[in-house]
This record gives sequence, structure tokens and C-alpha cells, in this order.
Amino acid sequence: MANIQWSNPQSLEYIPDGKLVTFTAMHQASYTQYVQVIDSGGNPISFNLLDGTQETFPISGSGVEVGFLQNGAGRFIMAEGMQVQFGSSGPYIPKVSAGDPIEFFGDSKILGGGTLYATEDGTDNDYNDTSFVIQWYALAG
Repeated sequence: MANIQWSNPQSLEYIPDGKLVTFTAMHQASYTQYVQVIDSGGNPISFNLLDGTQETFPISGSGVEVGFLQNGAGRFIMAEGMQVQFGSSGPYIPKVSAGDPIEFFGDSKILGGGTLYATEDGTDNDYNDTSFVIQWYALAG
């Protein structure tokens, strides 16, 4: 994976350790877009696809024919120090915009939360190259 321009890692500390995390990544751009979740040592983590098979980050995609869940979706268990990082095969380091993390409630209990990341790999600043949705759940099952 030479020549990938990687953004600075973004903290996932808003997700409690030990919680189930699901994600969906969609990429649409001329250059190949990459997403990876890294551990506290900076190494890409393994995750389970929706069918249960195991993969290792990064995930990638490009082009304009984007299908829902097609570019990458799965789950992992949050651990201390994990971060998310975005890359591009283009000439620029991707700029990252993120929503404020949210929590959702039921019966006055925190049931989970999540946020959305969007990236820009060029100079037009339309932030439509990668969309990465990450959600966490207080209880699995």
C-alpha cells in the first residue's frame, strides 16, 4: 500500500472500552479512498464482516458507482487507544470533518451512540470522497 496519503488519526475515545462497534464506509472518488481503525500502537485492527468472516483494516473503494455496504461494513470491540484514520491514493492528505459524537437513550439509560466522518481528498472542498458512519452499543445481542 505504498503512496497512500494518510490523515492524522482521529480519536475514538468517545466510545467506551469493551463496547460493540459497527461501521459502514462508502467511498466515491477518482482516487482510491482508505479507512482504517488502528490500535494504541498504530497498527490496523481486525474486524468481522457482517457475515462473520474476519478481515483487517484498511478498507478501500473508489469510483462513482457506490452501493450501500459495498465498500466496507463490519463490527469490532472497542479497546483503549483506538483511532480512525483516512487515506487517499491521490496527491493530497485527506481533510476530515466529523460530526459531534451523539448518545442515544431509552428508559433513561445510555444505549449507544455514534458519529459520521466525511473526507475531502482534493481542492474542491465538497467533502464527498469518504463517508464513514460509526455506531456503538451499550449491550450486544
